[in-house]
Amino acid sequence: MESKAIGKVMSLPNIRDSPAELGRGRLYSMSLSQIKKYSESSVEFQHKLSPFNLRWIHGYNPKVGVINLNNNGSTSMFYAASNCGVIYNWTVNQMRILQGHRHMISCISSDRQGKWLVTADSGPENVIIIWDSVDYFPQRTIFSPHGKTKISKVVMSADAKYLLSLGYSEKTTLNWWDWSSGLDDPDATLDIDIPRDGVIDMAFNSNDSEQFLLLTKHNIWIGVPRKVFVMERGVLKETDKYELKIKKIETKTGLDTGKLTCFTFVEDTSQILVATTRGTVLVYGYKIEYIEHAGKEDYENLKFIKMLKVEKRTINVIKSIDGFTVDSVKGLSFNVSPRSYQVFDPKCNTPCPCWEKVVAEIDSNTGLLKQKLIKKKLPSDATVSGKTFLVRDFIVCTNNQGVGFVDFATEKLVTVLNSKRSYALALSVHPEKPYVCIGYDNGIVEMYNFVQHKLFVRLDLRDLYKIVIPPKDDSIKCNYEVTVPPISVSCLKYSHSGMHLACGLNTGQLLFLHPTTIDVITEIPYTDTGHAIKQITYSCDSLTLALFDAGRTVCVYKYDCQDLSWKFIGKHRAHYKDITSILFLSEKNANGEYKLISLGIDRIMVEYDIGESADGYLEILSLDRLDQTAVPLAGIQWPSPEGLDPDVHRLDLPLILVANDEFKYKIVNYATTMTLSTILGPRYEHPVRRMLLTAREEDNGKQQYLIFATKNVVGIQKMPIDGNPWKHAGLLGHPLEVTEMCFREDCGILFTIGDKDGCMSQWAINYRSVDTTTKQGGGDLDPYYCLIENGRPGWLFQEIRDLFYYIQILCQGTFSPAMRRVKDFIPIDSLPDLMRALGFFLSEYETENLIAEAKYKVYQINPSTEIDFEEFVKLYINHRPAFGYRYKKIRDAFAHFAYLDNEQLAINRNGLIELLADYGERFPRELTWYLISILCGESFEDRAKMAENDFSFMPEELTLDYLATYVIGVDDLENIPEGSSGLGSFDTQSAQTSTTGD
Repeated sequence: MESKAIGKVMSLPNIRDSPAELGRGRLYSMSLSQIKKYSESSVEFQHKLSPFNLRWIHGYNPKVGVINLNNNGSTSMFYAASNCGVIYNWTVNQMRILQGHRHMISCISSDRQGKWLVTADSGPENVIIIWDSVDYFPQRTIFSPHGKTKISKVVMSADAKYLLSLGYSEKTTLNWWDWSSGLDDPDATLDIDIPRDGVIDMAFNSNDSEQFLLLTKHNIWIGVPRKVFVMERGVLKETDKYELKIKKIETKTGLDTGKLTCFTFVEDTSQILVATTRGTVLVYGYKIEYIEHAGKEDYENLKFIKMLKVEKRTINVIKSIDGFTVDSVKGLSFNVSPRSYQVFDPKCNTPCPCWEKVVAEIDSNTGLLKQKLIKKKLPSDATVSGKTFLVRDFIVCTNNQGVGFVDFATEKLVTVLNSKRSYALALSVHPEKPYVCIGYDNGIVEMYNFVQHKLFVRLDLRDLYKIVIPPKDDSIKCNYEVTVPPISVSCLKYSHSGMHLACGLNTGQLLFLHPTTIDVITEIPYTDTGHAIKQITYSCDSLTLALFDAGRTVCVYKYDCQDLSWKFIGKHRAHYKDITSILFLSEKNANGEYKLISLGIDRIMVEYDIGESADGYLEILSLDRLDQTAVPLAGIQWPSPEGLDPDVHRLDLPLILVANDEFKYKIVNYATTMTLSTILGPRYEHPVRRMLLTAREEDNGKQQYLIFATKNVVGIQKMPIDGNPWKHAGLLGHPLEVTEMCFREDCGILFTIGDKDGCMSQWAINYRSVDTTTKQGGGDLDPYYCLIENGRPGWLFQEIRDLFYYIQILCQGTFSPAMRRVKDFIPIDSLPDLMRALGFFLSEYETENLIAEAKYKVYQINPSTEIDFEEFVKLYINHRPAFGYRYKKIRDAFAHFAYLDNEQLAINRNGLIELLADYGERFPRELTWYLISILCGESFEDRAKMAENDFSFMPEELTLDYLATYVIGVDDLENIPEGSSGLGSFDTQSAQTSTTGD
């Protein structure tokens, strides 16, 4: 459940909404221009409220391909990067990013002229978006085009009139859309008996936009939409509805033919060419002879014509141009417009009799046709006539050499996307220079200039580890045997000074690279651990390095300023579960070394004594349990806020901020491991996992902010953090998971990489987004009402207020004859009872933290004895479970000590009483009897008649259903979902039960 602040932003018109969607309701009577103007203003307003604005994306998704948009001299192309579409002009180095998808874009398409672009994702709640490539505006959004089924492929017709989408459910489903009509449902749909993922490719006929073709490994299917006719009173009438007709074309294939790989419609003819894995080209048509400028033909008459043997193996393209070796061509995309100059044959100086259409333009200076004389002889085709083979310039996508633009006439190739096919795993930015380093799972490290958006240098670490074995003397072939181990760059980290760059590998080896050239400066890699290095951190002076690996081991290194090298100090495995965070503190120990602590899933905080460590052993200074139930996910050093009065507040407290899996922040005194404050964190789908502190100068001083990341959301939060949901804003950072992020405070740029993605996103921070939402939230308790069920007028807030004053009555004496005095304060010692009365059942550990926070308020020297109503409401909201009590959590806890009886979890009555009295935070049997009798609904009179150890009012065997329904007080157990969250019927009944019965 998102906060109200984010909910309010998201309630604005969606940037993905087309005029068709915006045309509903009050916008129905607007014209297209009015709708577009309204939408653009809404997009601009959302842009101002967005915490980060996406400025650049390095890399692309090679699985989706690239579309050439070159038209009349432009140099643009369209491709997908993560969950965004990108229009990139490589000559001016300008990028237009099309944002609107929640999941990774799985397919793109366009019309013949490149005017209309299509993007589609394949995740849950997937969408198809049609964009205008001129103004980069989404003109149409189709939500869940196949219902709950994921989209597999989408294509647009050459004239941009129709869309064809494909999804796999029980059968292969085709949806045909006349998308400009604005309907939410497809105009026609058809189920085909093709196995899942059986369709290799599909496309519309460029000559006939109402004809399309599907290609599988063994067959081709050709189809068309047809009007539906109905019989009315004996007369056959045409309706406005469509249906799809499709036919499988019989193909004479065999072992010599191989499997089908790709196809193309031959323009201005009725022929279709299909390539195979055995180097064969299959020709399909309606007539045996070749016919130019053929008109529309009936799809049912398409048949196999002949088979041409072109190659011995799978048809592929390998070519060396200007020193650039194209390893394996995966896609070609030709210019939209034909060549604008006439090409002359070098032999006779006459126009080339080539296949290419040329639309020569008039030179504005000379008034003559643009012409070019090619000095080099052009190649000829494979026909009998040997006509000159000249095609439009094109973009080529390779297997592992990026994307290049080919000038076919001059045989020049320009690399426009120099990217490798690999996932990004590591990321770090230089603290001073405009360099950011990315590490990939294929062992490559790249350094980018993030200002110029250019690749500076690339290093392949596999070259350092490859083993070359020369051939034996008696070898006939004399081949060298080359072995390259599978190496991945799992971690990269610049030091605070920018003088060191550490590189961790999946093998556990540690390298040091030159910080500005990324040359390897470590002669022999450090091999002090055998597991993948997960995180690296430096001390404040950049002279001490610590890391932890996937094997839960912490290693420490010191820099020797005399030898200019790093020395291994020691290692230790103190955690019994995975480590989540490691950090140096600015405070030093008595021996002069900076404090180093680590946090783990085992909820333990370990402090290491580097000064006393030697001979490969890392000493432990302390090992303490950090929390009772919450798992720490991230930790950073926490500074004391500025402007505090030193006479009233302590400014020397050693603090860290910890984010845990219960959607909470905790400010912890790492010297005493005591929790000083518990604060509600951002309530997105996942809790905060990464945190960075930043600040900016304002007129009234320095304002601090917290940059955070959940599993897939990046956001910014304004200090001080106090549980106010209006003080943070977030957006989708990556569709799967944000695996790494780093920030340059002087530039205001955030860099992120994601899971299973080779792209790096570059974001510009927008501090004013949270400044604006904070002002909109209001003051006092106004921003907190959205976190209380039904807000201020709701029953829960009224219950809070009534119980607050009821506590005052109890403190003054229930039967006191004195006049009642209503105050704004209650004793702090009464907080636990009041919290439990409101349905928040604290443990004794949580009670101690609550009392300590209320008394000292983190920095206060002298403890308080009372708390006012506003502070109490904030304490209640921050300390209670972020999403209420989940039934699944109670069921899992019950399963630990219950036994299985008739396929149902149960426990006997005496066993439950012994657990409460002897284990955990145990309490006496008399108190157990008193509390359970109240929860079971026993009246005051009934309890007076019973003995204190008489539990006969409970059945001898208790099931989970009984405990949940009659003791805890869940109304309808069957209607509570497994992952039930929010303050629903479960929490409401709990609160009501706890306030009644006595």
